[in-house]
Amino acid sequence: MNPKAHFQKEITIEQAMNAPMISWPLGLFDCCGVSDGAAAAILVRADKAKDFRKDPMYLKALQISIGGENRLRDDYDYTHIEEIYQSGIAAYKEAGVTKPREEIGMAEVHDCFSITEAVFMEDLQFSPRGKVREDIESGFFDLDGGLPVQPDGGLKCFGHPIGASGIRMLYEMYAQLQGRAGKRQINNPKLGLTSNLGGEPPGCCISTFLVGGKLG
Repeated sequence: MNPKAHFQKEITIEQAMNAPMISWPLGLFDCCGVSDGAAAAILVRADKAKDFRKDPMYLKALQISIGGENRLRDDYDYTHIEEIYQSGIAAYKEAGVTKPREEIGMAEVHDCFSITEAVFMEDLQFSPRGKVREDIESGFFDLDGGLPVQPDGGLKCFGHPIGASGIRMLYEMYAQLQGRAGKRQINNPKLGLTSNLGGEPPGCCISTFLVGGKLG
């Protein structure tokens, strides 16, 4: 539903399940494409924002978590990414969020692969550990669910132009909060989260933002 997405053709579950295998068990449609793209954001001090426009969005939190280069570790469980978890905790503390699953109204997370998106949703405390599959299958993360994730389609639709992806996530929160998301508009969104990954686990960099439509 996003006119700016790279891939806009609808596919069936059968096509996804029977797609060429890239790296078992991840098939072609489990992996994001590679795209060219650009994005920009204009940031000013909160107390100056309304000097530039009447309806600005406000960053409630910005946290970055960086892990060491631990590729030789033999105790990594590959079911979580510690940097995501820590950046989420720090961002929630900065924004005064105590119940992420209930207080976050929508989110954009780094879905370079389908499993990465699922890991994000547990590490950011949207789902209890080991329960993300149940939330996915129940529709909790759908556009009309309790906590919509990837309302703009994510990297699976946009492809990954690397440096532009993080701002693209923030732009979707901005559009949703202003009620300008068209067919994918979420009903009454209040607080949006974006979380973007660089590098590879274990040992990567995560940036997590919380953005809202009101100051304070």
